[in-house]
Order: sequence, then structure tokens, then C-alpha cells
Amino acid sequence: MNKREPPSQEAFDKLLSWLDPDRDKAAEKYQRIYLRLVRIFAAKGCVDEGDLADQTVNVVAIKIDWLIENYVGDPALYFYGVANKIFLEQRPRRPLPSPPPPPDNTEIERRCHCLEKCLETDASPEERDLVIRYHEGDGRARIENRKRMAEELGITVNALRIRICHIQARLRPCIEECLRQLDW
Repeated sequence: MNKREPPSQEAFDKLLSWLDPDRDKAAEKYQRIYLRLVRIFAAKGCVDEGDLADQTVNVVAIKIDWLIENYVGDPALYFYGVANKIFLEQRPRRPLPSPPPPPDNTEIERRCHCLEKCLETDASPEERDLVIRYHEGDGRARIENRKRMAEELGITVNALRIRICHIQARLRPCIEECLRQLDW
């Protein structure tokens, strides 16, 4: 039996007796669970909520012998867990977004040219060295490099950041002007 086929009468009877030994109470519990499943699927935006609720009941019915022997707890919670799995299986998979295009090397070269020019003309040799060293490395290596630089200068890492920020703010107008001139 698969999850689209209705359970056999025997499996359905076992399911009802698992819900409650009293047949009338079991039918009421089943009805509440089924309606709740329909509402859950509808709330998740499914248009075939009745079919998905049926599939959920079918999956539980398939496992009824195991459940009778092993499951402890509120049966409704088991139904809701199965419903969540069915929802996750049936929802459409979105394709992964394509990676962004590689950066335009000419634009990177233009910016680097302007940065180098402005470092030469508007920054002292110490500031130039500081800015270049501050941006060296990636990830953890960059963090460790900045800690070492701060220790060498006898300042905190935050003070180093502020110093670099001031230098970059002073260089920004020069870089922007250089880029404008290259555009002409």
C-alpha cells in the first residue's frame, strides 16, 4: 500500500482503536484530527488540502502495527508530524539562485589605480603602509593581522579601526575625483 491508496478496513479499524478503545470516541478523535490536518494544509497554502490529509492518514495507517506496539503519546501529534513531512515532500523546490557574475576586472583595475594614486599623493608613507597592511589577508588571518598591528602601535583594535576610517575618509574625495576623471 502506498500513501495515495486508502488503508484497508482492517488497518483503519486498528487506527481507530489506537485512537480510543471506545469506537464513538475514536471516530470523534479521528474527525477532529482529520479536520485539523485539512486546516493545517490550507494554512500552508496547499490547494489540495483534502488529498494531503488523506495521504497523512494513509501513511499513519501503513505504520499502525508499529505504532500500536511502540508509540507513546498523543496520536494526534504523530499525525501532525507526518503531515509536516508530507507538506515538505510535496512543496515545489525552488532552484538555487545562480551565482553573481564575476566582477568586471576593468572596474577593479580602475579603482585600484585610483586608490594607489591617492595613497601616493594624499597619505604619508606610514599611513600608506597602515592602510595596505590593515586590508591584508582573509577571514581569521585578517583578524589576527589587525590584532598584531594594534599591539605594534600600542593601541586597541577599535582605535586602529578609527584611525583607518579617518585615513579612508580623507582619501575618499581624491578617489572619487580620480574615478570621475577616468570616466571622461
